[in-house]
Amino acid sequence: MNKFSEVGIYLYGLAMAAFGIIELIIRNFLLSEMQVPDGMPLRGGLMILSSLVFLFAAVAIFLRLRRQLALLMVAGMYLLIFLGVHLPALITHINSGNDWAVTFEGFMIGSGAIIIAAQLPDDPGLGPRWQRVIQVGSVVGHYLFASALLLFAIQHIIYFDYIVTLIPAWMPVKVGLAYLVIVAYILSGVSFVLGRGVGLAAFWLGIMFGSWVILLHAPRAIGKWNVESEWASLFVALAVCGVSFYVRRREAVSRPVALIVLPHV
Repeated sequence: MNKFSEVGIYLYGLAMAAFGIIELIIRNFLLSEMQVPDGMPLRGGLMILSSLVFLFAAVAIFLRLRRQLALLMVAGMYLLIFLGVHLPALITHINSGNDWAVTFEGFMIGSGAIIIAAQLPDDPGLGPRWQRVIQVGSVVGHYLFASALLLFAIQHIIYFDYIVTLIPAWMPVKVGLAYLVIVAYILSGVSFVLGRGVGLAAFWLGIMFGSWVILLHAPRAIGKWNVESEWASLFVALAVCGVSFYVRRREAVSRPVALIVLPHV
């Protein structure tokens, strides 16, 4: 199981490559994930920069070069998008389920970057101060990741009827599966918050998101090959799958008494 879980960082890297390629193809931000306003100054240049960050992260991960730096850049980019785009959208559209979902998907991907970075060998180009930033960021990122799990559980309850319609028609007991997903989100979120049983929760969370990639998102994306949102959703699920598997790997390797131990700063 440990060796299987080690693929997590490469699944995340594949998602980063896909995000960068999609942005370059559509010549726009990931519309379904970032929702950067059309009127933002220097929008075109910022879009190219974001795609380069994604591609740099993918190359760094697969070539094992400057991984921490690349992942730190991804996390920083998502932090800036949250502060400049998602937070204002939430403030002005507090009842928008879509804005909440997009924001917390960003939490999962950006937090995943810093969570993975914290477990990698220290980048010689990043001094002690940046290493402390990464370690503290991984603590914050861990709980942001957990909050996203609990938020999605709430959303699945609120929009339960709609969620059922997303399950492929050929699957049996669709209502039961929808309830199972809610339970999985809640149990995983609570496990992450309490720091108990995290390795097992993360592993099955990765299995759940991985199965969605294969059974739900891939068929939809292939059937709608020119719809950006379908491909973005596929690779968001793949990224979360990768983060979950990497958390499982971390737990198996370090086996801490509690998941999170605040570093000395």
